[in-house]
Amino acid sequence: MDKSNRHYLDELKTGILLLDGSLKVKYLNSSAQSMLETSLNASKNKVLEELFFEESENFDNFLDSLSNKTDFAKLDALLFIKGGKKLLCDYHIQSFKDNLIGEGFILEITNKDYSHELRERLRFQTNQEVTSAFVRGLAHEIKNPLSGIRGAAQLLSRKLPEDYLGEYTDIIINQTDRLTSLVDNILGPNRKPTFELQNIHVPLENVTNLLKQSLSESGIDLIKDYDPSIPEISIDIYLLEQSILNLINNAKESLVDGEVLSPEIRIITRVLLKELLGEIQHKTVCKISVIDNGPGIPTNLKDSIFFPMISSKNKGSGLGLSITQGIISQHNGAMKYESEPGRTEFSILIPIEHQFHEQELRSTNA
Repeated sequence: MDKSNRHYLDELKTGILLLDGSLKVKYLNSSAQSMLETSLNASKNKVLEELFFEESENFDNFLDSLSNKTDFAKLDALLFIKGGKKLLCDYHIQSFKDNLIGEGFILEITNKDYSHELRERLRFQTNQEVTSAFVRGLAHEIKNPLSGIRGAAQLLSRKLPEDYLGEYTDIIINQTDRLTSLVDNILGPNRKPTFELQNIHVPLENVTNLLKQSLSESGIDLIKDYDPSIPEISIDIYLLEQSILNLINNAKESLVDGEVLSPEIRIITRVLLKELLGEIQHKTVCKISVIDNGPGIPTNLKDSIFFPMISSKNKGSGLGLSITQGIISQHNGAMKYESEPGRTEFSILIPIEHQFHEQELRSTNA
């Protein structure tokens, strides 16, 4: 396929897949890559069933139409994508002939979840921004008098008539320090990120190697599905490791507390195309997903799960996800999640298209 045709297909909002006569993928456009959470390199020459499937009876009808080379269309189809995600869509397939592929098929997919997802994401983002601003303002108001209380306790400890009374001022100082630390965590990372180009899989491997024994002792299978085509991106490796560590630990605690049979955590990396982060649509985005097969997030917490002090666990400060979100915001990225009983996915999204340009400029100037 020449570049002009590919550029035209990549501009379409609908997903387009070109299949050869044996149903192997030869090309899929940007929208299809985003819908199916894959890349051209990862999916090329794979049989269609390796990317998604439908309920058996519907999928049999779909395959029958292909074998007979007849057009087939379906509205409100529910596709099950590799990794467990579901996609509500309309699709249409028809046969075609191409000089390079020969006889094959064109599959067109229209995502019906997109508009609903966009509305929900914007609503969630607005609620989150308002609440986070309130919490951060409150945290600042609490932090200011804490330093005064600590200073007064230190002065008081020097003028006590009896030494044993110092135990009480020590309690005041220690508890003040604890509250200050808690407020600092609510306010987010207090150091400026140090960005450098890194393979995104380096921090992932550092964290999984650190947790490998702990996960094994808990009987949790760790499954990694990396996309090697992801270019180096500019990250603060320390902060990103902290974020990934928080997500995996949360998944582990959910599985252990939920007493899940055959517990597993999947870590998946992909490049998404034309992804909306906030109000900006980016050409290319790196997606890191941490997926567990635990009991899911309680319904009453779903709209506030990223807020400080919110947690579905009996222990912990409830700051892990809030801190992680703050770190990803420093990377001009975003976080999202999907949760239902048996599957919870937290995703880190970091834009990378500008970094392609930076690398191209460096190679040009070299």
